[in-house]
Parts: sequence; structure tokens; C-alpha cells
Amino acid sequence: MKIAALADIHSNYQALITVLDHVDRWKPDLVIVLGDIINRGPRSRECLHLIQGKEITDSWQLIQGNHEQYVLNFDDPDAPKAGPQYETLKIIHWTYQSLSPEDIQAVKEMPLAVDIQLPNNQVLKAVHASLGGIRVGIYPKTSPEEIIALIDPGANLFLVGHTHQPLVRRVNETLVVNAGSIGLPFDGDTRAGYAQITFQNDQWHGKIIRIEYDLNAAIEDFYTTQFIPRGGPLAKLVLTELKIAWPQLSHWFKRYEESVLNHKISIEEAVTRYLENPNYE
Repeated sequence: MKIAALADIHSNYQALITVLDHVDRWKPDLVIVLGDIINRGPRSRECLHLIQGKEITDSWQLIQGNHEQYVLNFDDPDAPKAGPQYETLKIIHWTYQSLSPEDIQAVKEMPLAVDIQLPNNQVLKAVHASLGGIRVGIYPKTSPEEIIALIDPGANLFLVGHTHQPLVRRVNETLVVNAGSIGLPFDGDTRAGYAQITFQNDQWHGKIIRIEYDLNAAIEDFYTTQFIPRGGPLAKLVLTELKIAWPQLSHWFKRYEESVLNHKISIEEAVTRYLENPNYE
């Protein structure tokens, strides 16, 4: 049996179409998309529609991620629409505005987990991050003892994403696979990634596939879609993440969020200062 696990597309259409071509040629029996299809990138609508098409034609399984939830927060009429807090969320609001009401409803209907009894009497469980929560990830540095508390030990195969850092690790009787990220890897490797999982000799085996794609076209999408500048100053940090394959937003928030919210510095100036000394660790 062959299973493909895709995660964290983050609106990177150029990476997605390249990975989908690779997946189609591999011909898996089952494909699971582990959330964060949309947001933190410029082409959410196109990525969502492409994945929805595969859901219809090839029975792909979709899971909601934390970025789907972030976007759904703007479906609340009381969500902020101005002020410093809004400016830190402007990327998300830009994504929300790019989607139709039908798109939003489809995102709402995505499940938080997939549980499948496979034909070989094996049990597969898939969530976006872990059983610890939709933002509690399993990283390469996570110890086996910590992983046990974050997975379903009754599953033979446990699939996750969220961290943008791939791993394949066997924990007792469970093969744990973090598929990494298609659209925004955070391991210093700009290539798109996904996981291929096979069942051979009564055991699951996982492999992370990395694929070159048209990164320059993905960068151009930030401008042709108007994500920069209409997504606000933080869109520049997302572009930096794409170029260096390393997280920036989380480090910016640690350095500057409090000062921006307390009107001590503008968000524009905070982003300019950050980009003078971005994070590479």
C-alpha cells in the first residue's frame, strides 16, 4: 500500500503544482492533506480549489490546520478591523478577503483528524500537529518520551505536519511521520517536501521527498497578487521565510509584538528593524 502525506502548503501555488505532479506520477492509494492549505502566502484561493478538486476526483482526505482556524476567526463580525492588533493580523484578513463564502464554508467543514482502518488491518491516524493540540508540534528534536504523549499509541501510522520540519521516527509500534512543508519549509532547504509511506514486509516505511520548483515564480506571486503590499508589513517576513526556508514571524512577534501593541513603535518600523537582523537559528 502507498500513502502520500502533504502538509503546510501555505498558499504556495507554484510549489503545490510541482508536488501534485510528482504525487500523481507516484500513484498512491491514499493521499492525506494535513492542514494549512491556506494563509501565510499569496494564493490561498487557487491552492484551496486545487486541493478540493483532488478531494472530489481522487478522494483525497483533508484536515483543518491552525491557519485555517486563523482565517475562520475573521468570519466573526467582532474580529478586529483596525488598530495595532489588526495590523499584526492583516495577512490573515487579506487571506479571508480573498476567499468566497463558499470557500469559507468548505474550510469550516474540514475535520480536525482522520482515522482510517486500512485494508491490511492497520490503523492510521492523522492530525495537523499532534494530540497535544493543533499548535503543539512534533519536531526532529522532540524526544521519544515526549512523542509518546503526543500520539495515539494504538495507531500503526501517525501522520502530522505543522512544524515545517520533516521527520520519520518509529516509536514503539507506531511509525510517526511529519510530512514537513510543501510551501514553506523551515529546515534551511527551500525545496518543497512531502512524505511517501509504504507498507512492506508487515511494516510501515516512510520517506521524505524533496522537490525543486520554480521559487522565482513563487516570489513573483507575492507581488502580482498584491499580497505585498496589501497584506501589510508582515508579508515581507513571509517572503523572507520563503527565500531562506527558516521561520521569521514567530521571532518577530517575540521581539516586537508588545511594543507594537503598546504604540511604542509602528509595525512598519518594527519590520524594517527586524529585517536588518533576521533570525537564522
